[in-house]
Amino acid sequence: MVFARRLVDLMLFRCGPQDMPGDQTTLRLSAAAYCILLFVQVMVVAPPLAAAVQAILATSLLGIYVLAILRLRKLPHRFMQTATALYASGAVLTLVMIGPTHAMGPYLQQISQSTNPQSVPTPSSLVALIYLVAGVWGLAIYSHIYRHALSVSILLGVGATVVFEVLLLVIFSLLG
Repeated sequence: MVFARRLVDLMLFRCGPQDMPGDQTTLRLSAAAYCILLFVQVMVVAPPLAAAVQAILATSLLGIYVLAILRLRKLPHRFMQTATALYASGAVLTLVMIGPTHAMGPYLQQISQSTNPQSVPTPSSLVALIYLVAGVWGLAIYSHIYRHALSVSILLGVGATVVFEVLLLVIFSLLG
């Protein structure tokens, strides 16, 4: 219950990753929850094998990225709490996005198969709004976590978040 309260406070910007538990068990459970929920979300628009590969790869890359940037800043001792904060908040955001992803599933599948994307009917405005709000909220949360973990300005926290998202986009684009 204490962990859930800290996670809510983190996601509402009332505390930072330094307030999260720094133990292996919480880190592993948070990473597993993130990976499983990401798999469920991706399964809405992709076959099971592709969803599993994407979920495992995204989870692994997040851990590697966090460790790398913390080492660059000579702050590797912050890894456990930072990764726990990112995985746990990512799991909550992914859980929130499963419904809207399901609602957008037909649209995403049609647009990926269409030769004329303009002919594909657009998804509901409410679903698009939920995607936008959750995306901005996620960007803000991750930037907040990176800002605290790296002891940098919020602008550099946003930069660390965007770099990771672009890295994922490039890797998944290369993999097809």
